[in-house]
Amino acid sequence: MKKKKVLFFGAGVLGSLYAAMMHRAGFEVALAARGSRYRDLIEHGVVLEKFDTGETTTTPVRIIEGMPEEEYFDYCVVLVQKTQLTEALNALKANKNIPCFVFMNNTAEGPEEMTEVLGREQVMMGHANAGGERDDHKVLYMITEKMTLGELDGKVTERLMVLAEMFKKSGVGVEFSKNIDSWKRYHVALAVPFAFGMYATNTCNLQLAENRKVTAMSLQGIREAFDVLKNLGYPVEPPKLRWVLAIPGFILTSLFQRVLKTKIADI
Repeated sequence: MKKKKVLFFGAGVLGSLYAAMMHRAGFEVALAARGSRYRDLIEHGVVLEKFDTGETTTTPVRIIEGMPEEEYFDYCVVLVQKTQLTEALNALKANKNIPCFVFMNNTAEGPEEMTEVLGREQVMMGHANAGGERDDHKVLYMITEKMTLGELDGKVTERLMVLAEMFKKSGVGVEFSKNIDSWKRYHVALAVPFAFGMYATNTCNLQLAENRKVTAMSLQGIREAFDVLKNLGYPVEPPKLRWVLAIPGFILTSLFQRVLKTKIADI
């Protein structure tokens, strides 16, 4: 594989994690940060601690302050929160030399804001396979399932396969989505009622697991949100989420209560 350059824009948990993993795999990587996070990274490097084992690593990733406006990168992986997207796009559009921007923020509004600013051909979407939190300059993380990537038209392109191979060589599992827009919408439909259930039980997954009534209400909210998306013409994506609608509610509630007690649910 011809050596590719990747810019990770956003130095929170996910940007820091993936930049470090890809750097250790031998790829040419830069991590864009700003403010106190930039200063921390310059001083300490990317410090990661695995959530379940406590294993700690320090990786000397190249750190860039803000968005470079002239430098070429094959990919720019954008890992910012949904509320930061508009501000991020104003920075990203300054670089006309990047052919592919990969957005991994949560959204139920589709890719239009990204494509209007950068152009449809420049936009790819995906979803991370990790979670965690920052503790001062250190990142606590846990990797869960596979990362999801997809082109807006659902095609498996060369650039999609190359990026997936780079992540795989870095230790990140990858799967493709034929309808990444639907995938992102259904993820929000799944996450929001679950979040409300957490808020109702002191943001404690163990308390939610013990509260069958609130767990059942969360699942009912998820089902209602899925029905809305289906009625709007968005196919269930990934297809495995069909079990949310197919399994009887009393069985699904018991299964969900079990999942809520796991370490993955905790992180």
